[in-house]
Amino acid sequence: MKKYLFILISFSFLMVQCHKDANDYIKVSGKVLEFGTNKPIANAKVAVYEEGGAFLGTTWTKLVDSTRTDAKGFYSMEKSNIDKGSSFYISAAADKYYTFDPTKYLVTGQDVTNNDIVLDPFAWIRVHVKNVNPFNDRDSILLGNVVGTIPMTHVGRDIELNYINKVRGNLRMEVQWSVGKNAIWKFLTDNVTIPAHDTLKYEILY
Repeated sequence: MKKYLFILISFSFLMVQCHKDANDYIKVSGKVLEFGTNKPIANAKVAVYEEGGAFLGTTWTKLVDSTRTDAKGFYSMEKSNIDKGSSFYISAAADKYYTFDPTKYLVTGQDVTNNDIVLDPFAWIRVHVKNVNPFNDRDSILLGNVVGTIPMTHVGRDIELNYINKVRGNLRMEVQWSVGKNAIWKFLTDNVTIPAHDTLKYEILY
């Protein structure tokens, strides 16, 4: 009787272990694509991170596994023996693209397919600003984020600025600036879309 009881307990323990370990893995696949064109991004680094920490306390992250996309932008990862008590998220990065900001956590114990990740490409805007119709030394111009550098008002009759800003490609952006002359302010806007990895020359003459 003791022998059978030992076998039963051992079998039950094995079943518990099998049940316990059934969901201790992450399996995820999908593509890394370019925003605006859905072009596959080859050789992008895709990584899974573990996140933990105390409630209202310090948090930490640890790399679990990483891989690279193939020529068609496809990636696939599977990792077992993970801590089910932690949270896991996926990140992606590629040359001349903004790093993907995770918006959701992965589900352990499930085969997550078609988990596509979209990366915003770099683009650049080359800005030239010049006061071509000066009224007096109090002429002012305030530039928005796309065509500005830091939030500040440039004052004077001889203002001329040249710089390049890195922005998001394939994205319709609103260009904003305000001009003040003779104590009268005008708010002006424009819209631009710069192709991925391209540079647009933009001029503001006021």
